[in-house]
Amino acid sequence: MKLTALLLVMFMAVTFAHGQSDIESKILSAKIYTQGAELKRTATLNLRKGKNEFKLVKLSANLDPKTIQITGDGITILSVRRETDYIETNKPEKVKQLLKNRLSLIDSVELIQMQLSILATESELLTKNMKVINSEGANNIKYQEAIEYFSNQFKQNTQESFRLQLIERKLKERIGKLELQVKSYNTEEEEPTSNIFLVVNAEKTGKQEIKISYAVSEAGWFPAYDIRATNVESPLSITYKARVFQNTGVDWKNVKLLLSSGDLQSSGTAPELNPFYLGRDNSYKYEDEEDRATEEYRGQGQISGVITGTDDGLPLPQVTVMVKGSTIGTPTNMNGEYNIQVPNGENTLVFRYLGYITQEIEVGSRSRINVQLSPDATSLGEVVVTGVAAATPKHKLPFTVATLTERQFKPTGGPSLAGRVAGVRIRGASSIKSRAPKRKSKPLPINYINYQTTFVYEIKHPYDIPSTGQPETVDIQTLEIYADYIYSTSPKARENAFLVAEIPDWEKLKLLDGESNLYFEDSFVGKSIIDTNIGKDTLEISMGKDEGIVVSRKRLKEFEREKVFSNKKREERTFEITVVNTKSTKININIYDQIPIAPSKDFKVNLVDLAEADHNKESGLLTWNVQLDPGEKKVIRFSYSVDYPKYMTLDID
Repeated sequence: MKLTALLLVMFMAVTFAHGQSDIESKILSAKIYTQGAELKRTATLNLRKGKNEFKLVKLSANLDPKTIQITGDGITILSVRRETDYIETNKPEKVKQLLKNRLSLIDSVELIQMQLSILATESELLTKNMKVINSEGANNIKYQEAIEYFSNQFKQNTQESFRLQLIERKLKERIGKLELQVKSYNTEEEEPTSNIFLVVNAEKTGKQEIKISYAVSEAGWFPAYDIRATNVESPLSITYKARVFQNTGVDWKNVKLLLSSGDLQSSGTAPELNPFYLGRDNSYKYEDEEDRATEEYRGQGQISGVITGTDDGLPLPQVTVMVKGSTIGTPTNMNGEYNIQVPNGENTLVFRYLGYITQEIEVGSRSRINVQLSPDATSLGEVVVTGVAAATPKHKLPFTVATLTERQFKPTGGPSLAGRVAGVRIRGASSIKSRAPKRKSKPLPINYINYQTTFVYEIKHPYDIPSTGQPETVDIQTLEIYADYIYSTSPKARENAFLVAEIPDWEKLKLLDGESNLYFEDSFVGKSIIDTNIGKDTLEISMGKDEGIVVSRKRLKEFEREKVFSNKKREERTFEITVVNTKSTKININIYDQIPIAPSKDFKVNLVDLAEADHNKESGLLTWNVQLDPGEKKVIRFSYSVDYPKYMTLDID
């Protein structure tokens, strides 16, 4: 006891000798990038004139020490040192409450087990007493009374034991659910923290506010959209949301959010071209794979799968799945399952989970990718940063603040450019535009900071972002914008009609790549993506298939002939496409099909009857632009023939 008291006195003496004080700070704002975040905090120091030592406590364990900046008026910063604190740990509030509830339930289970043990002991005593009565003997009346007493006691004990066992079973089920919920938050029960040891020189005694900023890696955001169209005559409504997540070990409470389009983890170095030598290997070694050009198949469409851990084989919830080089992402659910839309030109998925090694997997031609993540054995070591810096006056930052106005969304009225959406080639909709009335867009005004290379959304209202790894939805803005609508169908590939919204001057909307939920005529019609890597001034958003337009394509063998002449064989093909408009409104639809292309002079493609299609000779693409009134049906029949060597068996469909 005396030794303990002596050690405590010695520890306090060392502390007072250095004059060190523990200081807690408050988060003011978080500038969140697509990967990573920059936090700004404030704290108040009680200064004495001269040298002062402070310890800023309960900070995130994964803060980057190279990014620490501390400023304050009237002080000179002599040194800054950061270390990981495994003793002063942190728990997110949600996790803390769950653990508290679990502990309370565990106490209840232990109490029930004690009661069951007492009942078991009573039953043993009753059994022993019955043996004594049987061995000593008794008259008939006393014996019957004793037997009746013991029977009643056994019955009561059995019923009470059964009742307690049922309660115990339910409590254990609740404990199991709480443990699953804790695991779903992708966080440890005891999170280490960071301390920053700060030495400053003060010009005078008094209180002084300082500002602290640093970057953390376990945070980010990705866009999500709700796209609604009432009908093809109404403006398109886009609700722009951010799914913000963080797993820094410290809850963000009532924090101002700034959402940046930048990425803290990507390289900012511009690539350089090497000399190109004919006949040599001129392939480039890219540090950043998102810039790598490839001629391989690049996956697109919907990718799904399950993510598990190699340590226990169990599914991992709240794993962040991102399309590399974009802002498209999604988390896994409680069963470790994910489903993500992959745009054209992207073929790598990134799987990131706290405490596990990040994996990157190429999509290729697969539609399902199951992943096993391995635990990261790398521990958080102590990192020390020292330096000398004096407080400097604030400089004007090189950015401007702008407001999205109605003028920025004004339609241009120009023709749409060709493009591809969901595997369908989309041409212009000039015929619609010439007849459609001019509509003014009505965006919800929002301020954003426009930097030289990135832009930042300033969220007006503060948010709570708990350290659970689960994405929290943050509303950015809702836009009502001008759009042209056109239907498209390629019945050779799929006998469905798809509605596509074309948005001119889309770059002024400040959108990023992201998944979108589609609603048309007050009904959910599926998921799509907004892909901004299109290199043109018209953004095309697939609104999904429309069941109100019936499309079919069939081969008419009765009209076909086969001929043989000299060393050649000629085969004919006739196809019939039928499109029926069952909707109550008039539609304009582009219909696409194709004819084969001759690979050499040994083959010849003869155009028998193309039904007045627009024919692209290089690609073989056939295009018909058709207008259909409500209930109207359109039948298109086209024919072609192919000459090829008669010794060959050839598929000409």
